[in-house]
This record gives sequence, C-alpha cells and structure tokens, in this order.
Amino acid sequence: MFKPGGEMKKITVFVICLLFFISSNLFALSKESLVERIKMAEKLLDDFTTAPDRQIPQELINQAEGIIFMKQYKGGFVLGAKGGNGIILAKDRNTGKWSAPAFVSNVEGSFGFQAGGQSIETIVLIMNKEGLDMLLKSRVKIGVDISAAAGPYGRDAAAQLGAGVGLLIYSRAKGLYAGASIEGGFLAIDEEANQIFYGKDVKVRDILIRRTVKIPEEAKTLIQKLENYAQITE
Repeated sequence: MFKPGGEMKKITVFVICLLFFISSNLFALSKESLVERIKMAEKLLDDFTTAPDRQIPQELINQAEGIIFMKQYKGGFVLGAKGGNGIILAKDRNTGKWSAPAFVSNVEGSFGFQAGGQSIETIVLIMNKEGLDMLLKSRVKIGVDISAAAGPYGRDAAAQLGAGVGLLIYSRAKGLYAGASIEGGFLAIDEEANQIFYGKDVKVRDILIRRTVKIPEEAKTLIQKLENYAQITE
C-alpha cells in the first residue's frame, strides 16, 4: 500500500516527467525530425516484409487503400501515458501509385496497475475506402470510430479477414511493460508537421487524395520499396 504524502508525490512527479518527455521529445517538430519519421517507416517496411515468421502478406498490401507507419512510447507507474508519431500514405486504386506522405500523431492516457516502459512499432493497413475517409478526419478513435483487428499472417491471410474490418494492425514491442490498464486515445492528422515539411499550408486531402504536392525526394525510397514489394511473385 502506498503511504500518503511521499510516495504519491513521487508518483506524481514521475508522471509529470513522463508527460513532459512525450510532449518535448516525441512531438518536437522540425524538417529534420520529420525526415526521420520517413526513414523510420522505411526500416519498419523492411523489417515487416522480410521477417520469415512475421511477414506482412503481400496480397494484403496490394489490397490496402493506405498504410500508416507509427512508433510509440509507453510507460508509467499506476498512472501511465503513451505517445507517438508517424506517417500515412494512400494508394490510387486506378493506378496503384502511392501518394506523398502526410504526418500523424497519437496520444493516450491510462489508469490501472502498470509498471515499466515500452517502445512499440506498428504498421497499419487501411483496408477500405470508408476506413481511409474516417482517418482523414481531424482525430479518430481506433476500435471505436473505425473497426480494427490484428493483422493475419500466412498464404491464406486474406481469407482470415472479417467483413468490414477497416484496419489491420501489425506491431512489435521493445522493452518491458507489465500490467493491465484501461486506455483511451486517438490518432490525429498532424497538420503542423505537414505545414513544416511541405513549407506551406496544405491539407491532408491535398496530399493523399488530390495529390497537389509532388512526391518529396525524402519519400521516394519508401514508395519504391512499397511498389517493389507489390510486384513480388511467389
């Protein structure tokens, strides 16, 4: 049992420090930090498409309307917090070409018995147009505003999909995290990051749907890797 005063003060200070770390480090914005998000996405794509036992099925990437790459950090003691950021790209169903990247962020708070810290890397496949349209709103609760499921593996992965699933989530965790908690949070379009990266006030639909911005040099390698993986024949 926690003693009143000293122990609770330590917990409060810990949580404040954690929240300060998330806000000051994860969401510090500069052109360089945003380029690092794209490089992070390249590495995640390499890792999740080459792992022999945990390879995202090629056919699901081919079917996807879009893709999100995220890196999150989670930690806490009794009270906890999770924050992260990443990028989103959309596919033109007529041409099969991927859009330039737009930027996204995620923040959650939690309460429950928990201890430790964790780094979570995630790829989210957007499997239908309704899901993509929902994600283009300012903020969305995954699992509430849009249906989500753990991404399947194997040759018959497409047959395992439930009807109407909007998102398929593939993730892996680093570090140690223990406990059970009740969490709530949202995924949001990072409008400020988009403006900083592209050097102008640009809306997410202009990037992903209308495609009024050119593919930046920093994203060409990532897009080429996506296209190359789609062309692999088994």
